[in-house]
Amino acid sequence: MTTSQIWSSSTANIQASKARLSQLTAQSSSGLLVAKPSDDPVAAASILKVLNQQSANAQYTTNIADGLTWLSTADSTMTSSENLVRQAKDLAIQAGNSGTATPASRNAIATQLEGIRDDLLSAANTKVNGRSIFAGTSDAAAAFTAAGVFAGSTTTTSTTNGTTTTSTVTGSVQRRIGSEPTDLVTVSADGSAAFGAGTTASPSVFQQIQGVIDALRSPGYDTDTPDPVTGRTPKEAVTAGIDLLNTALTNLSAQHAVLGANYARMTSAKTQNATTATALETQRSGLQDADTTKTLLDLKTQELAYQTALQVTAQVIQPTLMSFLS
Repeated sequence: MTTSQIWSSSTANIQASKARLSQLTAQSSSGLLVAKPSDDPVAAASILKVLNQQSANAQYTTNIADGLTWLSTADSTMTSSENLVRQAKDLAIQAGNSGTATPASRNAIATQLEGIRDDLLSAANTKVNGRSIFAGTSDAAAAFTAAGVFAGSTTTTSTTNGTTTTSTVTGSVQRRIGSEPTDLVTVSADGSAAFGAGTTASPSVFQQIQGVIDALRSPGYDTDTPDPVTGRTPKEAVTAGIDLLNTALTNLSAQHAVLGANYARMTSAKTQNATTATALETQRSGLQDADTTKTLLDLKTQELAYQTALQVTAQVIQPTLMSFLS
């Protein structure tokens, strides 16, 4: 082997050793086994896939946190609303059963009912991040008007074969908690179903309470004078109001149960999401992160190998006069 060949071979070995040393130094500094695709194309493809999964899972984490805020707010609001309706019903029963009630005592109960009605209306218009939790996807400023009419419905009009159809719907706010089509959880509550629409066919609980208030303050209460519109006496109106409030409480409880099921599903999703996040990070780390102890050991070994290669090459290749003359 000529001196030129020895020199070329030695130089190639030294460059390879230096390249490996540089790679180990970079791994030790960054803590990454694969920092760029060229380090390991196959591993890089797997890492990219895991990183995309982590990004999606992080978004689900955000969605779940936001959804739990909506649901927990709605849950506490529904609980307080049920308590308010119970109070209203108890007061109506108290007023209806009191044979010795005077106009002043009935007016006092009516005043209490007004406070309950207002508190209940305020609860029904509760918001999260500026959006009403009972108005669904509607952009209405409030779920219910001051008159107790539901404002969270969206009216759509469609025309088919010359026939125009108008429909009113209440959209639900949903949050995606996973990649499957069914991984959607409703986080809003149906205000119309919970409190009533405020229409003739479906009077709202606020209007029902107002009906009891009006009956208690009616001048014809003691004389049993029938209402010219409904034909009922004030006492009959109070009795009917008690039944309506009992139905309103049943409706609220039913919607609260629906909300509770969604809350339980979202809570379960939070636990699963955290488990998935841990598994994905473990998978990514196994593909991308360097073993710190092993990397440092390899680095020290490679440094020694590189320095040895330099020394051996310097000793083996000794330029002589004959080398230059040959």
